[in-house]
Amino acid sequence: MPDDSVLPNGGSELSSRGSAQPGAGPDSRPRVTRLAAYGVIVRDGRILLCRVSPGSQGEGLWTLPGGGLDFGEPPEAGVVREVEEETGLIAEIMGPAAIHSDAGVWVRPSGDVRYHHVRFVYPMRVTGGEECLEVDGSTDAFEWVVLERVRELPLGDLVPRVLEGLGRTGRGGAS
Repeated sequence: MPDDSVLPNGGSELSSRGSAQPGAGPDSRPRVTRLAAYGVIVRDGRILLCRVSPGSQGEGLWTLPGGGLDFGEPPEAGVVREVEEETGLIAEIMGPAAIHSDAGVWVRPSGDVRYHHVRFVYPMRVTGGEECLEVDGSTDAFEWVVLERVRELPLGDLVPRVLEGLGRTGRGGAS
């Protein structure tokens, strides 16, 4: 599942992997907490990105492979599962996660929702598998993008943050 933070104020669509609390909050908007995990995989000066499929919130945006955690799923297991689902590649975690915690309002046709989105972003490297596109999923393409060209693509909000972090630390997965 892609990086969902694509609506105003960093919002996204409500996922079944989030937990809604109707009527919560001072303005009586429903509240949602969503946990997600993403992989940063850099190889030969290229970063692995996935494009959000038509019909999905954020259609056409490029993001990191990853997405929402299943109930009770550890972030470390979720990121490995998501990378494989979206790309066919087996990847391993190479270091601790950077944690991005954002709150705001998801603007929805059915009514606005307050959100708290916590995203675990892991440096990873490919250890196996075979590149294979996800069928009927929330992404319709993936690509190894030259780091210097990434900002030319339409991006979800998480990718620029990760690129900034890579620039400061040089950290990132490799394979």
